[in-house]
Amino acid sequence: MTEKEFFDKLLLAYSEEISEDLPGDGLGYYLEYFLDNYPPEKLELKLTKKIAARIIHEFMVNILKWPDLEWREAGKLKDIYDCRVCAGAIAQVYERGLLGEEQPLVFGLNKTLSSEEAKVLIDKFIEKIKAEAA
Repeated sequence: MTEKEFFDKLLLAYSEEISEDLPGDGLGYYLEYFLDNYPPEKLELKLTKKIAARIIHEFMVNILKWPDLEWREAGKLKDIYDCRVCAGAIAQVYERGLLGEEQPLVFGLNKTLSSEEAKVLIDKFIEKIKAEAA
């Protein structure tokens, strides 16, 4: 699955299962990039765990308005700072149990997610949203 396909499937799942309305104040710069400014040369980029984490985290912050959690376990990941831009997003999806380790204490930032793994992630996220709303 590509980054763009993941983003599109996430928006579709959210609109079908949670709400058709997105916030009036926008999706935030990173998500707007996927919606309006996605460069054609990046259309075939495969989805990695770090990009999935960034998309999910931006969704949590800008659409759901969820506060960030304290880093309890995520700070122990040996590779969390291999992508400094991604570290906060990785920590949030890890702390919320949405994406786990590839190996003990290794998140696996650059692992490419299969279509099935990406679908499972979206399903887990939608269920987490429903649980938070209940």
